[in-house]
Amino acid sequence: MTDELRVAVAQMGTPPESHDEAIAMLERAVAGAPEAGLIVLPELALCGYGDAERVRRLAVAQDSPFIGQVRDLARRAGKGFIAGYAEQAGEARYNSALAIGPDGAIRGNYRKVNLWGPHERGLFAPGRPSPVMEWGALKLGLLICYDLEFAEAARDLALRGADTLVVISATSHPYTVVPEALVPARGYENGCHVVYANAAGPDATFDFIGMSRITAPDGSVLAAASGAEPAIVEAAVKRATVDAWRSGHDYLADRRSDLYRLG
Repeated sequence: MTDELRVAVAQMGTPPESHDEAIAMLERAVAGAPEAGLIVLPELALCGYGDAERVRRLAVAQDSPFIGQVRDLARRAGKGFIAGYAEQAGEARYNSALAIGPDGAIRGNYRKVNLWGPHERGLFAPGRPSPVMEWGALKLGLLICYDLEFAEAARDLALRGADTLVVISATSHPYTVVPEALVPARGYENGCHVVYANAAGPDATFDFIGMSRITAPDGSVLAAASGAEPAIVEAAVKRATVDAWRSGHDYLADRRSDLYRLG
């Protein structure tokens, strides 16, 4: 088993207006990342973020025919997907990240815990922390946008074994501090790679900054989109890189959380 996973972040721009457009968007991402084993798309990429009516209209259950189409595409392409969607579960709706393996199987589904502002709180219920998923030799944990601003959310995943934090996001102007500072910081303090897939360009009243990137455990940037134009960026994520960094910077073992009041 190789310890390396080639990851592509697909910063696709204009949001889909239908499920057919969402499938076409995924097909473009596949065509644009022929070497990648995993393609990551932003928060609510499969329905768009800004238009509340569109979010409600395109919300689906995990076992819906649309998600079945996404799974079929993953299987045909031989690639994994992690993408944001509006998940309908009975009467509740969630801002969710769905992880699908290259065999088309669902490997994880995370419902965003920390909802941002009245737009999200008016559309979604809060979820529970992400599972940690084995992906080859790597272990992935999911976060969605505002989650990244709570250090304990990333730390929880690292303590449960994650070596790679996959963050799907819809970060808008003026919050460039998120990709520039928080993304590498969360990776550095937890000894993790961070895969940050952000929305790009306008959507209703929002204007998203893009700046998607993949960072190493030492905080260095392995690949990055320069701005809010559509882009696909790729990098190899390696378990050996995590192990090498943690061997000399083991913050998880050295922490003294018992001395601090965290509640």
